[in-house]
Amino acid sequence: MLEHLQQLVADAAQLNSKLVLVVANSGGGKTALLAEFAKTHDLQIINVGSELSNLLLPIPSSQRSFEVLGVLRDMLSHHRDRGVVVLDNIEVMFDAELKINPFDTIKRLAHALTVVVAWPGNFKDGRLLYAKVGHPEHCDVAVDGAIVLELN
Repeated sequence: MLEHLQQLVADAAQLNSKLVLVVANSGGGKTALLAEFAKTHDLQIINVGSELSNLLLPIPSSQRSFEVLGVLRDMLSHHRDRGVVVLDNIEVMFDAELKINPFDTIKRLAHALTVVVAWPGNFKDGRLLYAKVGHPEHCDVAVDGAIVLELN
């Protein structure tokens, strides 16, 4: 599986949107695969949940949706020296209070460098799914401009 991910990352580097999504439900092996990939390429995994939460904390909640993309860009700029960043634990991005589309936001980050992301959820019929319909964090988006590696 590592070799397959490495090839997908190499392929993504040639595209406009350099986004690779590793999709699986909780416990599906995303973090282990990303850890193996990061170790092989001497990269750090960014824990989006803890880093983004800490950076957004001083920003008033009414302003967070306007600031989140800039905060993420700044966060990634500290890790971009190898041309690839690895993101895990992105669940905080689904928080309804942020009022963002996590896929679109991550896709915007993947123009200047390759972004490898652990997507918590499912991939079905060309769509990324997170949380059940009716849940405040539910997300259902068409995959456009990304490479998907499904582990489920």
